[in-house]
Amino acid sequence: MLHRRMYPIWFVAPAFIIFAVLYIFPTVSGFYYSLTDWSPYKDNIKFVGFEQYRDLFQTKALYEALKNTIFYAAIVTIFQNGIGVALALFLNAKLIGREFFRSVFFLPCILSALVVGYMFSTVLHPEGILNSLLELVGLGALSNDWLGNPDLALYAVAAVNVWQWAGSSMALYLAGLQGISKELLEAAVIDGTNYFQRLRYVIFPILMPIVTISVVLGLIGSMKTFELIYATTGGGPGDASIVMNIFIFKQFGQGLYAYGTAANVILFLVIGIMSLVLLRVMGRGDK
Repeated sequence: MLHRRMYPIWFVAPAFIIFAVLYIFPTVSGFYYSLTDWSPYKDNIKFVGFEQYRDLFQTKALYEALKNTIFYAAIVTIFQNGIGVALALFLNAKLIGREFFRSVFFLPCILSALVVGYMFSTVLHPEGILNSLLELVGLGALSNDWLGNPDLALYAVAAVNVWQWAGSSMALYLAGLQGISKELLEAAVIDGTNYFQRLRYVIFPILMPIVTISVVLGLIGSMKTFELIYATTGGGPGDASIVMNIFIFKQFGQGLYAYGTAANVILFLVIGIMSLVLLRVMGRGDK
């Protein structure tokens, strides 16, 4: 009998061990090393408490990176989900070739962020495809150095991020839409509701749990962004598009391992707090 009860544990154990080794242990170790003077140039590591955090919070670069990260995440999350909902509603209708278009819109999600970043570096170059297209249609006045302009760089990378991941949100919303009872929608039609009334009072309330999941996943993913910005702007020009993971990368590049680890802990806590608040606020709409 005991042997049978152990079956679920044997199935779960390998996954739990992998999760513990690759996630729990590094996370706990990160918290510890952020309280030390860890550096590749020191033979002995000393416990220094919150000294690294005190020094970090006195640097302007940290606040700039944190501000850019939150702003970037807000833009990406809003537009990724907005476009995702629009695509899902459009491709949930009975259209010729809708399966093909679903695949096309989802395709960017399977590409590496580095590949997407390097590809759009050429597209958004001052002499790239975008500016050439604008000149071709008579909108040459709108041409710009999209990644080299400090006022536009962060927006340009955010637009690329939305292009890559809007298909992922679309897939989530499509799954939710296809789970809505046809009888419920037909009953709403019989009651005399128009399309927008059905969206507001029937479809969106049912989709709220999926909206919550998609928004939180989008927020977490965009706040952890690194490869895309590294491949396009590197955090520049200047610090115009620097985000937390680029800031952390630079700390490690300078041998400031303890600083980088402390900054990573700050990012972890910010993401955790924002995600919990978002889940709490949006979760009210699920009831």
